[in-house]
Amino acid sequence: HVLVTLHAISPEAMTSYSDRLTSLFAEGDAFREIWRGDGIALMDMKDGKPVLTTKVHFGYTDGISNPTIRGGPERYPPDHQQPCESWLFVLRDDAENYFVPEPRELGLNGSFAVFKMISTDVVGFEKYLQSNKEKIDPELLAAKMCGRWRNGVPLSLSPETDSPPGGIPLDQLNNFEYVNADGSGDPKGLRCPVGAHMRRINPRGQPVTGQGQPGGSNTTHRLIRRGLPYGPAYDPRQPYDGIERGLLGYFINSSIENQYEFVLSQWVNDAEFAGAVRLHPKSKDPIIGTQDPAESIFVIPQASGAPPIKITGFSSFIATKAAAYCFLPSVTAIKFIANLR
Repeated sequence: HVLVTLHAISPEAMTSYSDRLTSLFAEGDAFREIWRGDGIALMDMKDGKPVLTTKVHFGYTDGISNPTIRGGPERYPPDHQQPCESWLFVLRDDAENYFVPEPRELGLNGSFAVFKMISTDVVGFEKYLQSNKEKIDPELLAAKMCGRWRNGVPLSLSPETDSPPGGIPLDQLNNFEYVNADGSGDPKGLRCPVGAHMRRINPRGQPVTGQGQPGGSNTTHRLIRRGLPYGPAYDPRQPYDGIERGLLGYFINSSIENQYEFVLSQWVNDAEFAGAVRLHPKSKDPIIGTQDPAESIFVIPQASGAPPIKITGFSSFIATKAAAYCFLPSVTAIKFIANLR
């Protein structure tokens, strides 16, 4: 099976090139297309005109935190984490925890990726936020569950408001730490709950499974994530329109077991991922975790000894519609394949 990803600058270009590819696939009965899915950046109105955004269907600004790759050509915004080694994402001979797959001409400089089609229960998510408004403001709850306000401002830098005085420049939205090397910071999650989505998938300096030192970088389990929403933007005035919404995306790494599967099993769906902090034994990632409403719980610590806010009874807000484990060959590997007889 071959999974082809086509990136285009407009819907018209997408249609044109998709038709061209379909025609090429049919030549000589080379390939038979069995599935197709289209994603497009969500639109928003600005000054009366539609503009592309980086939002996802739950309303959060996406794509703010990306791994810094040591020696990479990109210009990275400030980040407290240590740069990731390139072999975490590209199969190289200098890797510490795997061997390049054979034949070497095919494996070298390639990557592995998990492709997923994920549906998002936007109606259920918004309804659940409102159902707890007597306990906590719905927008604050959304921020606590994610770790950022929906506009991208992190709780670690602004725990009380999504519009701090003076604002936060875009290139500073990822410039923070949870726990410093001396143990200071926010180890108990008073600013950003330890069990929040963002803190689970990238715990930074929080001592967790796979990284037990305060201030550790947790880089060996990081992923490069690329994706686009599918379905139109959610309209709260017409919440029950029956249209499916979700995300099409890749999780790119050199070891699916040590990166993608580790994060999903150990950090997203395990209450013991932060051993130094006692989370409720049934707690999982509140946004992407696999939840049972009879047991689900998300605890929000409060300052000054006040009792924590306990949010319970929620179902899973996402569902995997399709998934595939893929190998992404390098350019030299594609040339090697093309010359096979």
